[in-house]
Amino acid sequence: MSSSDLPTDNGHNGRKAGVRRRGLLALALLAPAVLATAACGFQPMYGNLGANSIGTAELQQVEIGGIKDRYGQKLRNLLIDRFYADGRPAAPRYRLETVLTASEQKLSLQKDATATRAQLVVNAPYQLIDAATGAILFQANARSYISYNVLEQQYGALATVENAYDRAILEISNEITTRVAAQLGRKL
Repeated sequence: MSSSDLPTDNGHNGRKAGVRRRGLLALALLAPAVLATAACGFQPMYGNLGANSIGTAELQQVEIGGIKDRYGQKLRNLLIDRFYADGRPAAPRYRLETVLTASEQKLSLQKDATATRAQLVVNAPYQLIDAATGAILFQANARSYISYNVLEQQYGALATVENAYDRAILEISNEITTRVAAQLGRKL
């Protein structure tokens, strides 16, 4: 029997066995962690757990107060879309009060003192109030910083500013929804 008749390994079978062993080791280490998470009472905030999930049960018990101005109305509509999956509550347990303020800062100035870049700062302090007692359960501040180009054309400039406000309000509505849901989840 010559050396050419022997099967050549070149280390490939050893590598495959090593990869299999590492995969089994990872599985053996991950399985207890997954089981421990399931046993600790962990539940997803926006999960599809039916009537017991925070997203469908507690957020639907929050009445969203009116917010002044056009952008305040847009923020309120986004919050309504996120909080109420099955319609507005008949007898809400909580009330969410929000105020919306905005300011614009010029960032990049040319030699003739005209701006080419600006930043929009939208601030929304809010309070979660117990509807029965009037006690403040939670208060926080959501803030968004959005940068945009300042354009010379009138329509383009208006569209850019409008888009910046829409992006800021979307960020704020996501933050408020997440933080209120987390606070209500802690109360349960």
